[in-house]
Amino acid sequence: MKLLERIFRYQLRASLGVLALGAVLFYVSVNHLVDQEVNRDLVRSQAKVSWQLRHLGVLPVYILQLGDSLQIEPVEYAGRIRAVERNMLNKSTNEYQPWRQLIFYEQVEGQMYQVTISKLLSQRQELMKAVVMTVTFIVALLLISLLVMNSRLSRRLWKPFYKTLHALDSYALEKHEVLTFPKQQIIEFQQLNQSVTQFTDRLAATYQNLKEFTENASHEIQTPLAVILSKIEGLFQDESLKESQLVALSEISEAANRLAKLNQALLLLTKIENRQFLAGTEPINLVPVINRKLRDLEDLIEQREITVKTEIEPTGPVMHPALAEVLVNNLLTNAIRYNVACGTIDITLAPGRLVVRNTGTPINIDPELLFERFRKEGTHSASLGLGLALAKTICQVNGQTLTYKTDGPWHTLTVDW
Repeated sequence: MKLLERIFRYQLRASLGVLALGAVLFYVSVNHLVDQEVNRDLVRSQAKVSWQLRHLGVLPVYILQLGDSLQIEPVEYAGRIRAVERNMLNKSTNEYQPWRQLIFYEQVEGQMYQVTISKLLSQRQELMKAVVMTVTFIVALLLISLLVMNSRLSRRLWKPFYKTLHALDSYALEKHEVLTFPKQQIIEFQQLNQSVTQFTDRLAATYQNLKEFTENASHEIQTPLAVILSKIEGLFQDESLKESQLVALSEISEAANRLAKLNQALLLLTKIENRQFLAGTEPINLVPVINRKLRDLEDLIEQREITVKTEIEPTGPVMHPALAEVLVNNLLTNAIRYNVACGTIDITLAPGRLVVRNTGTPINIDPELLFERFRKEGTHSASLGLGLALAKTICQVNGQTLTYKTDGPWHTLTVDW
């Protein structure tokens, strides 16, 4: 959820809560004021009726306000003054409506009378409801207007932030870009853009230094390795060497060749992780790549008497052709190297998926751990432990997924895109 949407929802919930609470409090306060006004009217009416009874000596003929009722009944004893509310029949409307009554007692010429003054509440309650609803509607309209205005204002104010965010999302380090932004009137966004510009500047410089270091280190390592291999090859031509010395030279040569392969693999892995390979623009057909790699590995396949079955269609993902070559080569080499004698390799290529399935010895670790660098199952001297790590990295930088599953003697590597 975006920040502006979350802020708007919080504001909407808070506004609805405040509106509901305010409406309730306003209703309670208005109702209290109406009750007080009704009670004051009843007390004023009581004073007027009592004055007439005491000073005129006859039953009052005072006409109360419209909607009021006056009842005087003779009683033997005086009671306490009390106010009650009850529903009574309104003769003018022939309906039962709420009334508030004030009951008190007065003595006229030795006779005690019970005086009941009744006031109709329905008109006041309707007026009170109308006032509360009107005020609530006005407040709700005001809150909605403020929310809409605040939402539009927030979008306008946060627009530079989302531009900066979009620029960061589309930032490509391998292009050596330094992000620059137009000057902003909002100080905080201006400071943010300046920090992003400085950060990408340092990042581009660091990336360039790392790239140059990797290339230089690889070049400097390759030169002495080539010299070592050349000297070893020359020593092999010396017929005066003893058998033990030849064995030692053979081990040195194997180690040097292994170091050269390791250097090339690590350099390639670093280049892929640094995205030094340009992304492809069109899907690449993996069928000729697979057929070409199978021909290159034909001698090794025949030597181990491995049966290869293919079911491939002309399809493939969007990626750099060189990376496609490396990916297919590593998957097939892994299937051959870790296969059993007289084993089987099944290769399936369909839209959105490449599956390389081979027989092999069961493994005792989680297959996903084999994607780690220098992690391998068993002791294969020819293996560097980087093949699957390299394939995993290629898939990650190209937006594909590589999974490894085992089912008894079958090992399955699947590339999905």
